[in-house]
Amino acid sequence: MKRIVVASHGSMAEGMKNTIELFAGHKNNVDYISAYTKKNDDLNQTINDLFNSFKSDDKVIIFTDLMGGSVNQKMTVKAQENPNVFIIYGFNLPVVIEAILSNEEINGEYVKKLIQVGRSSLGTVPVEEKEIKNNDEDFFN
Repeated sequence: MKRIVVASHGSMAEGMKNTIELFAGHKNNVDYISAYTKKNDDLNQTINDLFNSFKSDDKVIIFTDLMGGSVNQKMTVKAQENPNVFIIYGFNLPVVIEAILSNEEINGEYVKKLIQVGRSSLGTVPVEEKEIKNNDEDFFN
């Protein structure tokens, strides 16, 4: 089964959950981890519980917020024990929604494709500068 995990420092993952569910619906195969948001949370235990919930035939994509951050590091260490787990860092909304809604097989090639989706979904919106006339006659028009 396909599993998706969105993990971040702070409440970014929880905020993404609300938006993802708006666009992709409530999927039972998506887990969210918001690290360091509660005083007594144990991130190592949370990650161990998550990985223990994976079945041997699960294919898992884990999205982390920051390469080299503690969430990413801890996920990476744990993922080394499971060849069916792929980690993408620096995620954005379009790439997570693509992963959730896609029916493609999860493998190394597909993960590379997802990264391209994430990159291509980042850009600028061209905004034309409009000439502003600074006189009383045009003020109310």
